[in-house]
Amino acid sequence: MKTKKVWQAGALCATILASGALAAWASSGVRLTMNGRVASSDVRVIGGKAYVPVNDVARTLGMIVVKNGGNYEIKKAGGTFQVQDLSGKIGDVLFDGKWRLQVLNVSAPASFAMRTEAQPYGYDNSAIYNMKTRVISPRNGYKLVVLQVRVSNGQKTTQTLWTSISDKNMRTALADADGQSFAPINLDYDGAPTVTQPMLPGAQMTFPIIFSVPANTVLKDFVMTLKNNDSFARGNDARVSLAR
Repeated sequence: MKTKKVWQAGALCATILASGALAAWASSGVRLTMNGRVASSDVRVIGGKAYVPVNDVARTLGMIVVKNGGNYEIKKAGGTFQVQDLSGKIGDVLFDGKWRLQVLNVSAPASFAMRTEAQPYGYDNSAIYNMKTRVISPRNGYKLVVLQVRVSNGQKTTQTLWTSISDKNMRTALADADGQSFAPINLDYDGAPTVTQPMLPGAQMTFPIIFSVPANTVLKDFVMTLKNNDSFARGNDARVSLAR
């Protein structure tokens, strides 16, 4: 279901009532309560109508909000795909038996300011990197594509995730509708683009992966190779559909 960042209270209440829940506005403190529990404390009145953040409502219903471009979707939370089921869409949690991967959102910013000092790789033809400000900008005829991803260690031992861009055995890339693929130019986490910090069992980290692609590129899929840093075994490729 596509929706805007903020829901109108009337439509919200109708949705909640249709699911068998009871919603009520608190008489003081301007809160939204559902079944006696506070669903949101951020109620705002605009033009005489009450609005609440859709994230608050989704959380109360045990769901999540996923951003895809300029649209938002409410999805069931906790939908982890089974081991070896490594194809899905934005918001799905893919698991190869060792690592879980979730693409949270995709954006195409005019530029991207790196949080860390990780250096871009192989970007000269498609992007410009300002080492002083750590800002990446696309060259003429190109656009940036930034994927916010979350990875978690599904193993029983502490592990590091290998993400090296220069490793030819790593197949992390964007695929377009014409069958072309584009490697990332950077990953924005401490230690990138080579290896993450040690992650305890169950630990997770969220970071952006930055691409610079031709401006007319129509995105189809994102592929990320999931591989332990200390293993010589071939990693597993998770594929996430980006098609709209």
